[in-house]
Amino acid sequence: MKNRETILSKRLVRGLPEPDDYFIGLRRLPEELPDNVLLFARRLIADLHRPADITSTFHQRWVLVVAMTGGGTIVLDQQPHRLTPGHVLLVPPLHLHAYENVDPQLLWLYVTFEWPGHTALSEAWRGGPRRLSGAASRRLGALFTAWRGPEADGLVAAAHLLALLRSLFPNTETETKGSEPEGLIAAIQAGAAADPGGTLVALARRVGLSESHLRARFRREVGISLGRYLREARLRQAAVWIGEGGMSVKEAASRAGYPDMHTFSRAFSRVLGQPPSSMRGLSGPARGQEDTRKAGGGG
Repeated sequence: MKNRETILSKRLVRGLPEPDDYFIGLRRLPEELPDNVLLFARRLIADLHRPADITSTFHQRWVLVVAMTGGGTIVLDQQPHRLTPGHVLLVPPLHLHAYENVDPQLLWLYVTFEWPGHTALSEAWRGGPRRLSGAASRRLGALFTAWRGPEADGLVAAAHLLALLRSLFPNTETETKGSEPEGLIAAIQAGAAADPGGTLVALARRVGLSESHLRARFRREVGISLGRYLREARLRQAAVWIGEGGMSVKEAASRAGYPDMHTFSRAFSRVLGQPPSSMRGLSGPARGQEDTRKAGGGG
């Protein structure tokens, strides 16, 4: 076997053509790789709702759900998305998700990861499930091998995951040529975190751009208005403050820059589909038990 591999390798090397340009090679993708990649499977309805399980929790990781067998509906912020075999759904961070009408037996692959420099609120992720094409299936297989194989390699797995994501979502916010949107997003995220209720003028000053330039560049590179991004980001962060940090609704409203609880509650319900008070204890067993009953109702 070793000799065959050596012969094959020599044959491939001998067949290499001369480069047209000795200074232009194969370039890597100009964006930050996903990190902290984890793969696991779910086979039964009950598996989807283990207490504190990432499959049914409001959390800060990206989740790619791949339906191998069995179907079900994943509800993101009150919007239902039917997932069937051969399709995938990307759940961005800080998006409420629950399950309905799930087949009793299923095989779903979960790929969870961190993705620095990417905003969960981009229009690129909207539109529901994507079909797993032949090319995407091969990239998924390469990711699985790099993660699970005898020579597991996080760097290689991350590269395959990025290639898979770009094949599923070709119009990501990092496609704009000649710019560095991931750097812009990171700067905006840092500025917004430092002053959650601050004005756009103050944020632009932190980023080092004029307000008008920052607005125009953000819309061009990310696909949504900066005002909408900041509103949604603050509300989703407020959900974390209430659900995980133990803040009162009044405290979260004030920290997010809202003048009163009522204005905050209306905006919160409009974006997340339920009142801020519902975030309390969201990660606990009670939420999982509630979702299990909901999923089993139509299964």
